[in-house]
Amino acid sequence: MASANFCDPCSEANKSLTATKYCSDCEERLCTDCAESHCRFKAFKSHHVIDLSSIGSNILMSAKKHCNVHSEMILDYYCTDHEIVCCRACISNEHRVCQNVLPLELASKDVKKSALFNDVMEDMTHLITTLNALDNNRQSNLQSMEESKSTITKKIRAVKSKFLKQIDDLERELTTTLSSLQRKHEMEINKQKQDISQVLVNVIENKNEMDFLRDHGSKNQLFIFLRQQVTNIHSAEAKIQQIVSDSQEFNITFDEKKDGKLESFGSLSEYVQPCQVQYKPKKFQQAQIKAEPMKNILGFEKDTVLKFNTDVVKRFLSVSVTDDNKLLITNRESSDPKLYVYRDCKDYETEIAFSSGPFCVAVIPGTDRAVITIPSERSIQFINTTTMTKSDKVNMGFTCYGITAGHDRVYVGGSGGTIKTLDTNGTVLKTIEPGFGCVFFMAYTDIYKQLVVRCNEKLFWVKLDGTLVYSKDVSSTAGLTLDRQMNIYFGGFGTNNIQRMSSDGENCEEMLNKDNDIDRPLGMCFNEDFTKLVVINDEGKAVHVYTCK
Repeated sequence: MASANFCDPCSEANKSLTATKYCSDCEERLCTDCAESHCRFKAFKSHHVIDLSSIGSNILMSAKKHCNVHSEMILDYYCTDHEIVCCRACISNEHRVCQNVLPLELASKDVKKSALFNDVMEDMTHLITTLNALDNNRQSNLQSMEESKSTITKKIRAVKSKFLKQIDDLERELTTTLSSLQRKHEMEINKQKQDISQVLVNVIENKNEMDFLRDHGSKNQLFIFLRQQVTNIHSAEAKIQQIVSDSQEFNITFDEKKDGKLESFGSLSEYVQPCQVQYKPKKFQQAQIKAEPMKNILGFEKDTVLKFNTDVVKRFLSVSVTDDNKLLITNRESSDPKLYVYRDCKDYETEIAFSSGPFCVAVIPGTDRAVITIPSERSIQFINTTTMTKSDKVNMGFTCYGITAGHDRVYVGGSGGTIKTLDTNGTVLKTIEPGFGCVFFMAYTDIYKQLVVRCNEKLFWVKLDGTLVYSKDVSSTAGLTLDRQMNIYFGGFGTNNIQRMSSDGENCEEMLNKDNDIDRPLGMCFNEDFTKLVVINDEGKAVHVYTCK
């Protein structure tokens, strides 16, 4: 391996000549003679040869030149249909029917002036600004807590002076409690600061690299890097949103006891409020969309019951909501196998008939597509939610019931506890068999990248590789859904109620029961803005809508 100080081509020939130039396309250091030869060759005339001193000793290139699938192939094409950079082998294998495949040189033309470059640069700057603000906020909270501790300690000692030696024990108790609270919150805040620092370092590194590629890299490299950064930014945004959601302003006060009794000095109170720094993606800020803080759902009020034609034989099972707030309701009754569509949780719009009963339905977020399971045909079928028409049907090779989807993956579960991961075209990417019973209902969280799985009398939270996070005993088989805080809502078919459980499985409470007309519930979902909960009720004979409080 060539030294960082020597010419790479010369080192291959066992010569030790000092490098003075660097070709960012070949990713090689060059001596003066090799640099001159490099520029004379026609094939290399478009390469970017720069002074080695302008980039320092560390040359970091995360923009990959080789295909992830075909490691020996160079990335030299861009499919605009799938928005992916790929190699020649990918084109022949995966993109033969695509209409818009461009050479990378053409796709990356004027990339430094493109909206993509500006968007990614602005997103990175926005991420760095937000992360710095978060870090400053956490540091300020630590300082204010330290000041509060000093003030409270003085008050405790002032009370102590009134009671002399009789109150020594109480003073120690309160001081110990105060220190414990301080340590507890310091640990939480320092952990958040570590998370913030990690994301901040990654974003700054990526921005520095973008600056370098803008000034010294090729268009191809910059274009590839930009495409990669779109995914990195989404990941950073999700992490920041999680940090903001988890961050709270901690404060401790001391209430002095004034009745003269020696039972205690008073009490310490914690005041917690949402973090003053909030994060919203740059594009939303530009559109002047005001981000409202997420509010916990405190309860529900009965709203309405959806009206169906009296001739409908009802055996409803699953419900999902599209991005434009349309309810998709499966009816698996063999004499009326349909998907019913309702607008705004109240108005009938249309229906789609199937050859046999659909079981579960899931909407693919950010698209106009949904997908249903058809157990008797061992298949899934895609739906266009704009035209409300059926699309491709894909055989799964097993009896499939439960289904859920992320932005780029579909997860199908069924008999034998089998769970298959698909891309959004229906191609099976992975199969896991975590050893559960038959999978009837599922939900997926992009934040944790994990699945919530409902089997008979069991609820499981699992990783995408099938590793169990935790499980809970539940009543019979019923549906489940997630709110914005990733709390799990699940039905008790035998207990006639709906419970809410925190994402860590620690806290569980009853939210709806017989008093709210819950009777043998099945599938459920929230509407698009989480203001209503829709429940398949009465053992599949009715669809009830509840307003969130």
